[in-house]
Amino acid sequence: MTGREALVVSRFARAIATYEGQATVQREAAERLAALMGEHFHVLGPRILELGCGTGLLTRRLLARFAPAELVANDLCPGMAACFANAPRVRFLAGDARRVAWPGIFDAVATASAAQWFGDLGAFAARCAEALPPGGVLALSAFGPATLREVAALTGRGLAYPGFEAFVAALGGRFAPLATERAVRTLAFADARAALRHLRETGVTATAEPSEPWTKARLEALDAAWRARFPHEAGGLALTYEPFWFVGARR
Repeated sequence: MTGREALVVSRFARAIATYEGQATVQREAAERLAALMGEHFHVLGPRILELGCGTGLLTRRLLARFAPAELVANDLCPGMAACFANAPRVRFLAGDARRVAWPGIFDAVATASAAQWFGDLGAFAARCAEALPPGGVLALSAFGPATLREVAALTGRGLAYPGFEAFVAALGGRFAPLATERAVRTLAFADARAALRHLRETGVTATAEPSEPWTKARLEALDAAWRARFPHEAGGLALTYEPFWFVGARR
């Protein structure tokens, strides 16, 4: 495991107890992904692989909607296994989704709000295609470049997100698109401290854990800059997410 991966694991492990209370956009993304998938995936008792399962926001929806014979739930963070200890027909698989061995062939591969960690989406799509029969479904939600744009502008820290056309093109070579969507969701926070707490408790960025501590003076400066540049129309500070969705059939 690389140092970056170890940081991601520790960050998400600390956020297990708080994630679902803060993950408003991620929950909406999982709900929409399951709905889109349901419009195009009709296999009875399917075998499903979920990558980057986290605490199970998408997992629970896949179980309820598709009644899989088996659902293999993978996450980089081994501590996520506790979230599925009593889940029927769920097998937890720890490890990096890009490198861990996937156990067999599946009817569908699904992943919600995790693909931004996978790097090369084309290589990821190729691996998914190897795990699916012709016509097998890939259902994926991810985030686009407007995501956390306020944080990137104010701190210079953040992930590199592909644009929507690049996102669809990277997946479309191996999968015929059945449904594609994008949206922009802007959350409001009372102040910079609340916004940073949201980021820390969802584990999605290292911004809440800078190399220098968030002293009172630094927080006040960040808060003032945030209010000046990115006020929310409802009051407070704006924090943007840009979710993408893709459902496709293996060519």
